[in-house]
Amino acid sequence: MSENLKGALAFAGVLILGVLFLLGFLLFALVLIALAFVTFLGFYIYLRLKLWWAKRHSPKELEGPEDYF
Repeated sequence: MSENLKGALAFAGVLILGVLFLLGFLLFALVLIALAFVTFLGFYIYLRLKLWWAKRHSPKELEGPEDYF
């Protein structure tokens, strides 16, 4: 094998590894961003439902001792 072919194969190999490495980091970042978004969305929905429930089911007025037992 000639030196040019060895150099071209080495360059292609390093290029492929670099691209895979970069794509791996980008994929990892994308997964983290998606996870953060889903967590935020879940917390937002939980908070809205909790506020809606509190507004819809207000605490009852306690009038006498029978209401406490």
